[in-house]
Amino acid sequence: MDDALVGLTVVSLVGLAVVVSGLLAVYSWSRIDHPVSESYATLMAVDSLWAGGYLLMILGAGGLLTEFGLGIKALFAALAGVAWLRFVSEYTGDSEWIPGWVWWVLAAQAVLYGLVVAINPGGLAISEVVVGQLGVVTFSVEQAGLLTVLQLAVSACTVGVSLFFLGRFFIETRSVYRYQAALIFVIGVLVTVSSILFVGQFRVHPLVDPTPILFNLQALGVGWALYRYDFLRLSPVVVTRFFREMTDPVLIINAEFVIADFNETADALIDGLESQMPIGEINDTAFSRTLQTTISGGDADEFTTLVTDGGRSQTYDIEETEVTDQFGITQGYVIVLRDITERKRRERRLRNQNERLSEFADIVSHDLRNPLSTAIGWNEFVDQQLDETEPDIEAIQDGVTRISNSHERMDELIEMLLTMARQGQTVVDPEVVSLEAVAKAAWSTADTGNLKLVVETDRSVEGDPTRIKSVFENLFRNVNDHAAATTVYIAATENGFVIEDDGDGIPKADRAELFEFGYTTDQDGTGIGLAVVKRICEAHDWEITVDDSDHGGTRFAITDV
Repeated sequence: MDDALVGLTVVSLVGLAVVVSGLLAVYSWSRIDHPVSESYATLMAVDSLWAGGYLLMILGAGGLLTEFGLGIKALFAALAGVAWLRFVSEYTGDSEWIPGWVWWVLAAQAVLYGLVVAINPGGLAISEVVVGQLGVVTFSVEQAGLLTVLQLAVSACTVGVSLFFLGRFFIETRSVYRYQAALIFVIGVLVTVSSILFVGQFRVHPLVDPTPILFNLQALGVGWALYRYDFLRLSPVVVTRFFREMTDPVLIINAEFVIADFNETADALIDGLESQMPIGEINDTAFSRTLQTTISGGDADEFTTLVTDGGRSQTYDIEETEVTDQFGITQGYVIVLRDITERKRRERRLRNQNERLSEFADIVSHDLRNPLSTAIGWNEFVDQQLDETEPDIEAIQDGVTRISNSHERMDELIEMLLTMARQGQTVVDPEVVSLEAVAKAAWSTADTGNLKLVVETDRSVEGDPTRIKSVFENLFRNVNDHAAATTVYIAATENGFVIEDDGDGIPKADRAELFEFGYTTDQDGTGIGLAVVKRICEAHDWEITVDDSDHGGTRFAITDV
């Protein structure tokens, strides 16, 4: 290439580096009040002054201006390593581990080096300045002395520490920030290698220092990495540390409803999450629909998913925070899933307790009062008969019989109330119970007639073995008494187990009242069996529902086990 063209190109690129780095410094300082932005602005200012000193060396044509430019270049070349380390440590969040005095020491040695270069006793810092022509441009380039080599070693150490920070950050972070960190890492390596090669006399051209020219790449590349997605409004280290320390599942969704990032907890909860995946393509369709509804301003503020180890469903409250820029334009959403499973279970338990209290009140006020009123009425009748001169013995005997029947009915109701109360108490010391073993034990004690039992699971659950056995006994008796079935099946489901038969089934119109206390379709039935089953399930924080069986009869499904 023609020397004149090389000379003009180098001057243009160095001048461009001064302007671009300076403008980015002003932009970063004025734009955002943020440590990363401020440290980046400082780095750009130092780069601009380094390049400016080199430009003065060129324009000085070997005179006093060249010497002044050399001093400026040397000072800010030494400060550049400090500024780079400060920027990277703020970016990766490692600045908190670096004591404040370290920065003062590094800055002081850089200033001291600049002063020594200006004096340059015995060529300690600069052995000589070589002047030469590249076309119409006179170039001046320094030859490093011992002190400059030592200063370069110090700068290389500071840059090496910063590259370690960036490398670790790259490994620990994910998504867009990983590419951002990689780009900053590569640019830092290029600038450092360029400086080392220049001082070591390995140059593309003997009169040209390429390092200030590379500041264009550093300014534009790092600036693009930081500002392309307005990342300095939420520091990458803040996001990364936020993800690392948050125990709740967290996702960041951009304005196009695409997943920008998510933490490990969210990854473990929701199958198939990937960065840059539209939320409509999430494998878990229920979560996908809920998330879209939530972000769109709908009412879906809860999400229930199945946790496979243990099989219990978990309920999450979806907290959505809209992220806007300085113009109020939505840039994305932060989604936090709060586990409210225990709260929902407590609410359900309280609701069930209130329902039981209401049932007890109804029984006491209505069912128990009726036989009591009957007994009182017949007792008065018997008293009246006994006061007669010729009492009706047959009527008295009938009255006493009716009083006795009322007492028996009250005794039955009281026993039912006690049973309901005992079975509905929360299980506090659960044991591991084999479904197969407890089902067979219940089968041996329940009235099952000619029914056949088929157990299709070896699953175990945690609960009160006596009450779980009572569940099976009551359901077996219910099948024997009402279903006209031949076989009862026990099987495991994803989050519980089922008891089903091949009988006639239960009409849908009757299912709503099936578990109510006193409900029965048998004239001789008590209406307590299935009510007890429901109370036992509630005591275990389980849910029981009734549906059609795959075998043609009734299916009792117990879930949340």
